[in-house]
Amino acid sequence: MPSNARAATVFVAVVALLIALPFVGGDYYIYLFALVFINVILAASLRPSLTCGQLNIGHSAFMCIGAYTSALLAKNLGVPFEISLLCGALLAAVVGLAIGYPSLRLRGVYFAMVTVAFVEAIRLIASIWVPLTRGNAGLSVPKPSLLGMTLATRTSQYYLALVLMLIVLVILYKLERSRLGLVWKSIGMAENLAQSLGVDIANHKLLAFTLGCFFAGVGGAFYAHFIRFLFPPEFGFLLATNILVYNFVGGRGHFAGPVVGAVFLSLLSEPFRGSPYETIFFSIVMLLTILFLPGGLITLPGKLAGLRRWRPTSGTYAPPASA
Repeated sequence: MPSNARAATVFVAVVALLIALPFVGGDYYIYLFALVFINVILAASLRPSLTCGQLNIGHSAFMCIGAYTSALLAKNLGVPFEISLLCGALLAAVVGLAIGYPSLRLRGVYFAMVTVAFVEAIRLIASIWVPLTRGNAGLSVPKPSLLGMTLATRTSQYYLALVLMLIVLVILYKLERSRLGLVWKSIGMAENLAQSLGVDIANHKLLAFTLGCFFAGVGGAFYAHFIRFLFPPEFGFLLATNILVYNFVGGRGHFAGPVVGAVFLSLLSEPFRGSPYETIFFSIVMLLTILFLPGGLITLPGKLAGLRRWRPTSGTYAPPASA
């Protein structure tokens, strides 16, 4: 079977299993996998920026912008969920554009430092702007709705999360397989060479960064209405590094890498969620991946197939002839 057909078959099978999950799993699994879908959106939306060679550790800030924008519009102004989600994503993209335009000319650790500082700035703004965000007291958020109908049950919210995730993945996959995606890859692999061929490096990096911010805002907006309570510290540096780890553990060499990393780490770290052991778990997994699977979990099937194909050379031992 060709690789594309095999990948399509696996994709359809996985989607079918996810559709059937609410019928065989309880509310806990519905809640857990909805959170997994959000993490997949966040991990996949970071990939365009990483593909361009930018070490972005500020994705949680744009998730925070999308979450609070959507929550405040729905709570204070009664804006429908579809509109508030889009507004949260657009504001995250606009802020990403404003931050990315001056900072994307930096490289390596300098750009990473800017994104880390931005995460802390957004977290502090959400904490101290008490009249608007209620600060560390937390902000309650209304349930999501669709076409004017409130999605009151976890099952309906689960399916909405699944649809959002699939839409985001399809869009990002099409972009990566397009000419634009090839340009992003060329910038990440050999920026100077791409520039010598006439590629507008700055604008292509800015576009990748802004698109990632937009979809991070989508994930944040849905997260706000799904969790229904926003607390500024949860959008801090730890969440930003977790999103980055999803990409590296899953594998940056393939589009499915961030998806695999987000699903794998979200499910395995569930027993430690919210505790100090969560950070230890992520650190150990990252270290083991670097040591034994530098290409990420996405390369594990290929390595296992290589081991199965390998057979030791058999032969009889012939003693040396005596003199």
